[in-house]
Amino acid sequence: MKLLGAPTLLAHNTKDQYTRQARAWLQGRIDLDSAPSHLEIARFDGRLYNSFPPTPSLFELPLVLLFSRQTPNSLLLYLFLFASLVATYRMALERRFSPGHAWLLAMASVFATNLYSSCTSGGVWALAQGMGYSLAVLGAGLVMSGRSRGAAAAGYGLLSLAVGCRPFLLFLAPVLLALDPSTRRGHTRRALVTAAVGMGPFLAVLALYNWIRFGNPTEFGHNYLPWAMALPKGLFSLSYFPDHAYHALLKLPELSREWPYLVFDPNGTAFWLNNAIVPISVYALMGRPLDPRLRVTAILGLIVISLAILCYASNGWRQFGYRYLIDILPIAFLVFIHAFDRLSRSMLAAFAACFALNLYGLVAWHELPY
Repeated sequence: MKLLGAPTLLAHNTKDQYTRQARAWLQGRIDLDSAPSHLEIARFDGRLYNSFPPTPSLFELPLVLLFSRQTPNSLLLYLFLFASLVATYRMALERRFSPGHAWLLAMASVFATNLYSSCTSGGVWALAQGMGYSLAVLGAGLVMSGRSRGAAAAGYGLLSLAVGCRPFLLFLAPVLLALDPSTRRGHTRRALVTAAVGMGPFLAVLALYNWIRFGNPTEFGHNYLPWAMALPKGLFSLSYFPDHAYHALLKLPELSREWPYLVFDPNGTAFWLNNAIVPISVYALMGRPLDPRLRVTAILGLIVISLAILCYASNGWRQFGYRYLIDILPIAFLVFIHAFDRLSRSMLAAFAACFALNLYGLVAWHELPY
């Protein structure tokens, strides 16, 4: 945050659609009172709406009561990312990693991935992806713990909250069902009922919220953003895939004789460069012993989420790496801890390289071209 110019952890980020939504709720309304030019605001039926799924606004409510317009949204993001570190550490321990390796893997899950370079501020995009990731791994930890059906239902409930940050995280649900202890003991129907009980209420609220605003239970409002309404091919199209896939998988940084000497394209660069856990997990899916249910659901989840992201009109715009693919990190982590029980030297070297690259990205961020 210091590298990006924020004075303290209590700083307010002006990309604050979630704060504005929370303030509107406290005023007894669901539409917004204004649409500043620097924000993405949906326009429908003569009203203004936050087009981002609403979970982060729910968690901002207590802070908005205290701080109003100057809510420290960065603080909220840091609290969630810290919770994710605790959850990933505990899951790694339960999968027989040593405490040292579990700690290193937990740290790598944030600081050696796009989460580090993307989520060092409380902007609307960072909050959505950082909180979505955190809620997803917190939910996975409860489901995998096998403590009780109540704990598992709570875990699925946290996943539904994650869907209210990033809708594509819904495709993590089959992976959690594959890892649910009752499923592994042959009680598939019980696991499905638990998942429905845990996820159903909040997903129903999301659907109702969207229907009230836009007359469509699956519409969060992005189709009614000014730039989206001007797209001749709509928000999702296979025609976007080639260019986005090139940036996400193949686009490498360029060398420069002047600072920054290593220049990353703000339209996206190869995701695997600063997210080593993903290629390692893909390798594990292909060549390591895994429960067939986990293998199938994880492969399908990775494919479906990645295709949806790469066929979306926006590719993340100004960024370091390819930030939309943060949505596949929970699946990659779950595959990793089930395929391995220790960190090899090559893994540690890859994580260290990703950390160094992400730190470079923060140092050079202001020099990247628009």
